[in-house]
This record gives sequence, C-alpha cells and structure tokens, in this order.
Amino acid sequence: MHPYPWLIAHRGAMAEAPENVAAGFDIAFSHGIDGIETDVQMSADGVPVIFHDDTLRRITGKKGAVADYPFAALQELDYGAWYAESFRGQQILTLESLLKRYAGKGILMIELKSGAGRQDPSAYRTRLCRAAANTILRAVPENRHQEIFILSFDAGMVVHTRELAPSLNYVLNLGKPVSWKAFDGALHRGLWGYGLAFRKLTAGFVRQCHDREKRVAVYSCNSPAEVSAAIELGTDVVMTDDPGKVATYFSDLRESVSAASSFRREIKTNRQCNAGEGE
Repeated sequence: MHPYPWLIAHRGAMAEAPENVAAGFDIAFSHGIDGIETDVQMSADGVPVIFHDDTLRRITGKKGAVADYPFAALQELDYGAWYAESFRGQQILTLESLLKRYAGKGILMIELKSGAGRQDPSAYRTRLCRAAANTILRAVPENRHQEIFILSFDAGMVVHTRELAPSLNYVLNLGKPVSWKAFDGALHRGLWGYGLAFRKLTAGFVRQCHDREKRVAVYSCNSPAEVSAAIELGTDVVMTDDPGKVATYFSDLRESVSAASSFRREIKTNRQCNAGEGE
C-alpha cells in the first residue's frame, strides 16, 4: 500500500474534466495520485453505475434520478458536454467497467449513495449493497481487495456491505465529529476509518481516531493552505478536486510528514526505554 498520507482525486479531476467519467479519472491518474474517489448508485433495473447527484438534471439536463431509468436509457445520455464541448460523448460508467479499468492502478474509494427520498429507500439500499459487493468480488482479484474502500454516510449500508464482502476496507462518512461514546460496538471496531469535511476537521478528532487505530479521510482540499493544514492535523487521506495542482506540492509535504513521524516514533521509543530503565 502507499505511504500515508494519500492523495485521492475526488470524483476524478473535477478542475480539469467532468466528474465521475473515464476522461476525468484518466487525467487524475496521470498526475501520479494515490487513487480516486467515486460514487455508486443503481439503475432501475439493478445495474450499479457511477454517478453522484440525487438527480440527473445538472449533468444531463434530464429530470428524475438514476434509479428512475433503466441502464439502457442512462447509456443514451451525455455526461461530458455540460462541462465542455470537448468532453461530449462521455458515457456513464458501470461499477464493473470502472473496476476493470482502474483496479490495480491505485486506491479506489467507492461511496455508496443512500437513495434517500425514494419510495422504498430501505429496499433500495439493501439491493445496492448486494449489487456493489457482488460486482467488486467478481471483478477484483482477492489480492487487490486491500485497495478497495467502501464509504457511506449510512451506517446500515456499511454494516450490510461488510457482511457481504468482509475482505474490503470500510469508511463511515460523518456529518461532524462525534463523541467517542457513540463509537461503541461492532460497527466501529470493524471500520478502517472515518470521512469528514475538511472545514469540520479538528486535531482532537484526528487524535481520538488514531488512538483507536482508525484512519481519517477529509474532503476536499484544493489549495496549498488547505492541504498543509489537513496534513499538519494528521490526516491520513486528503481528497482533492484539483489533483493536477495539488500533486505538484503534495509529495514534498508527504516527505516532511514522513520524516516528522519517524522522529516522533524515535522520541516515543526513547522515552519508553528510559522509563523502563528507571523501574
């Protein structure tokens, strides 16, 4: 696995290309990032597809949600022209096609969208968890499972998907830092870590996560000041909308963090040894 902290392209290279399409992911990986983050929903006929918004309007101009259309109808829409004419012709990706194209190239962070507001959101979520887990287990070799991360704001979806695919990594997205009294139980013991908006990140939250051997991912940091602040707070994963710009200075920051971490570990070890000698 890559050394921490990781630089993850949020929905691809959104500063240079349409979000959540192959062109954007290709550009993102060309910048030498550690991986990508993306979003999964399900078509009316049960195909897991890559799409973020609750409705199709902003990206395609069409009314309704992804779940209102069969996959064949979603394929007929354009997902790039809204951004720039040069991207016209970008098609919607299925989760399977994304995995076949990018598994093995880096970290893949896949957020399962909850489908809130649909007529039967509970049934939808259950079906999406099952479809996503089955697709990943079928498309990704077992020795690559450590590079696949399932994210969701819905704790129930995290639990259900983990039951179906325990070899993957799981991240619970949070709306805000919460008291550790709420983090008891099997859900939190089985998590790789937590996701949080950068503007809500605190040093105390990062410290509490690390004390419990959990990692912290933040979104989205798009300036040198934001990235530096996130890294100084101890963040393990920095998501960005502008990987081309951020990647140019991220590697230097990572080397600085690595050196500082080694120094802190050495100091801690020396203190432990000295304490032992005094006993």
